[in-house]
Amino acid sequence: MRGVPSQCMASTGVELVVVGIAQDGGVPQAGCACQRCVSAINDASKSLYPASCVIKGCDESVHLLEATRSLPQQLGIAAVALGIGGSVKPDSVCLTHAHLGHIDGLGQFGKEAMGMEGVSLFASPSVIGVLDDRSLSAPFLANEVTAGVPFPPSEGCGFEIEFVRVPHRDEYSDTHAIIVRGPGSALLFLPDHDDWGQTLEMVGESSIRDWLEKMGVDYALVDGTFWDSEELGGRDMTQVPHPTISESLGRLGERQEGDPMISFIHLNHTNPALNRGSEQSGELSAMGWSVVEQGSRIVL
Repeated sequence: MRGVPSQCMASTGVELVVVGIAQDGGVPQAGCACQRCVSAINDASKSLYPASCVIKGCDESVHLLEATRSLPQQLGIAAVALGIGGSVKPDSVCLTHAHLGHIDGLGQFGKEAMGMEGVSLFASPSVIGVLDDRSLSAPFLANEVTAGVPFPPSEGCGFEIEFVRVPHRDEYSDTHAIIVRGPGSALLFLPDHDDWGQTLEMVGESSIRDWLEKMGVDYALVDGTFWDSEELGGRDMTQVPHPTISESLGRLGERQEGDPMISFIHLNHTNPALNRGSEQSGELSAMGWSVVEQGSRIVL
């Protein structure tokens, strides 16, 4: 672990809550009649929301990673996990890229819902350009970030954010992973990238372990959209490029002493690893890895 905002050392600490673990469409996914989606339609407690996290700073400030269409429910999950009555309102928002499932909750900040103004928003210049073009930036004070340059999202929050460039279908904007460095540990949030080969080449590392060690992270939430290349029943997977969990396991092998805690996030509704009783879920567990649970709380 590295990177410690010292003013938070003696305070209440920094907490991160995983408020969504699904791919952009969530569960249930629109137009899908699979068993998992129908079950979630009939029982809202089985719903899974698009990948997102909420961070509470040591000064009680609240910070959002990704703004999805399920924002009201996700802020409610954060309030419960953090022991805050009712709901929460974010003091800042960080966005990894401009695909719809990661930004379509931004409208909730406007006059039609929360009616907020001047909320700090952190994203790359190309993402901010997309928001301006789509007239989504009115409630925000936009801050352009530079990859590799850490910054606190608010004064006194007790943690730092760092953007890391990764390759991912950049037809609208570029894409970044996000490192959250708290006073005790650091976490990588990597919900989307195209494949490990391109990503490792871009960051100049030969293996996933080497990259995570270089970044000094203790936790990693990494792209687990699909289990394998056969999951979509013959559909051209090059149209939705993501590293499969099977590939990630092949590169990682079993968890070793000193490895960060790696959990998969951004799972498509078709992914069998979502079923705790499945063969795939058992394989993950036997190797020492996991699918992160919605509502999980991590102290940083």
